[in-house]
Amino acid sequence: MPSSEVIAGILQAGRQAAAQGQFERAINLFRRVQESYPTAPERSLATVLLAQTLERNQEIASALTEYRRLIAEYPQSPQAVLARAKIPDLERQLPVGGPPGMQLLGTYVWPEDLASLDERELNRLRQSGTNTVVVGVTQHRPKAGVYFKTDWAPVLQDQLAAVVGKVHQQSLQIWAALSVRRMDWVEPALGWADWRYNPGTRRLDPAETLDLLHPALPDYLVGFFTDLAATGIDGLLLLADPPSAANEGFSPPALRRYEREVGQALDPRMLWLRQGQDQTLTYAPEFWRWAGWKQRAHTKVMDGVMGALRASYPALKVALEVHPETITSPQMALASYAEELLDLRRHRYDYIAVAGLLSQGSMAVKAAEIVRGERLVLLVDPGEKNGGKSPMLPPGTGLIYKEKAGAARLTNQGR
Repeated sequence: MPSSEVIAGILQAGRQAAAQGQFERAINLFRRVQESYPTAPERSLATVLLAQTLERNQEIASALTEYRRLIAEYPQSPQAVLARAKIPDLERQLPVGGPPGMQLLGTYVWPEDLASLDERELNRLRQSGTNTVVVGVTQHRPKAGVYFKTDWAPVLQDQLAAVVGKVHQQSLQIWAALSVRRMDWVEPALGWADWRYNPGTRRLDPAETLDLLHPALPDYLVGFFTDLAATGIDGLLLLADPPSAANEGFSPPALRRYEREVGQALDPRMLWLRQGQDQTLTYAPEFWRWAGWKQRAHTKVMDGVMGALRASYPALKVALEVHPETITSPQMALASYAEELLDLRRHRYDYIAVAGLLSQGSMAVKAAEIVRGERLVLLVDPGEKNGGKSPMLPPGTGLIYKEKAGAARLTNQGR
């Protein structure tokens, strides 16, 4: 039989099963069309029928995943119009776990541990109070790539979409974590690398990180993040590693943009001064003008990328990680990391994530005062005992437990 007739028969059988209350049978039939006929014109109809049936079966998180899939894969279809109307209402129905007063309690999972997130492990995490699973989705050299389906990067394994479905079945949220400055799969021939100044040789050299001010990079990031959001994730955690160091950011596009916006050319050699008998390097006054401009320019670029992404995924949450020095030593953070907390709080980020210790209660209080408590998330090492005491955090502060690289993993360890 022609595939169109086969599909029509399956869809009709699915509708009849749903009408009779046989939701599991209907779900399986609609998924059969969705998975077996990926290029069929009827696939968008099968997806919306699947989402509606999941919703009727009270599988709210899974229904959300399918409605989001519709928007990503068929943005101009009538079904996508329905999906956009449905998503906000369903999101309000999702349960939020965790201790009273804590809106987010997350566990970070490294990319190599994605396979460990089976039903048993996710159920254990949920029972422990976790309401958000944060997963790393990129791999660096020597084997660079990603763990989700995309045409914008090498796909090491297409694992994320399946993990998203499992996480949502446990009524948990799932966020993807990555750095926008380290994407080792980007071809050097594209010329997207950042440039750093070497005070010893007084020369500029290519860096291994990406230049956020290269004019081609924002379009790339929009496409990349759109494919990532299409997996059904609930949020993004933009990692601060690697930061834009004091001697970085001097790419030709950045220098041209600085001259255009500030009205004068910049010579990186003039940003450092040598003082004293030992010729210690210090920052020249012009350095601070440059550092502030760089921070604002980087933030503006990411604002544009996040704005374009949220046009298709308005409910997607975005958290930005910053270093603790943005609180304890703002001038150092601006120079060393191109981070300024007072400026960042005005932009498109739902949360500001700060790596810190639970015992540093005063730092958390000060951070909450700056960014407003309900937007603050602390990234903490689960090995920190805090003297055996419960953490005293400002109301609304979230926690994400993240081990240091190479430490024993949180998953499947009975912790």
